[in-house]
Amino acid sequence: MQVMRVLTVRVLKNLGRRFGVPIAIVLTCLLGGLGYGLFKAPTYSATAYVLVVSDPDGGPAATNFAQAYGRLAALRETLSWAAKPIPAAALERSRAHIQASSSPDTPLVRLTASAATAMLSAELANTTADALVRYGNAHQHDTGVRVALMTQASVPLAPSAPNPPLNAAVGLATGLLLGGLVAATGVAARVREVVQTATAAARAEIAAEAEAGAGAGKKAKEPKEAKTKGSALTAEAGQ
Repeated sequence: MQVMRVLTVRVLKNLGRRFGVPIAIVLTCLLGGLGYGLFKAPTYSATAYVLVVSDPDGGPAATNFAQAYGRLAALRETLSWAAKPIPAAALERSRAHIQASSSPDTPLVRLTASAATAMLSAELANTTADALVRYGNAHQHDTGVRVALMTQASVPLAPSAPNPPLNAAVGLATGLLLGGLVAATGVAARVREVVQTATAAARAEIAAEAEAGAGAGKKAKEPKEAKTKGSALTAEAGQ
């Protein structure tokens, strides 16, 4: 029983030393994700929709041009067609602030703008949609399609990022992945080494305790034997 208790303590101590780095990686990534979610400045996103229609019947040409306009929407040349000038900072980083996407099945372009405030994100999305409508209609004679605003962007009520629970979950998942990779490197050999080291240490400690106990018993026995011999000699002398 004593051997098992000492062995368990030794194994836990050695495992703590061996796997301290993976545990530290997991905790660091978790705290990093949580800190990002709590202290990152909020970002708001607003979305507007633009419809591309063919002049005759709205056939496949409209869908094809919708995909083309989706790729052109965030370009500075397209944004320059807006009636309201776009802020210089947003214009310089238009690819980062404006995301355009289109469907291969419908002639619809989705324009999503991101900004530091809710009002600015809605204004940027609507200005981008206006620029695309003006650009498309200016080239209507060449393309044979017209572009119309379908839905204006409304002011978002809540930020789209950051999301503290999601950021913490991502940090935890990243930490588990990295920590698992670190721990999996030679983990079988390390566990075997930990068990062998702990077993040897436990046996050595038990042996040392047993030897110390035997030595103490021997020292306690010697005075008794000497006293017994002394008493015998005294009795013989008296006779």
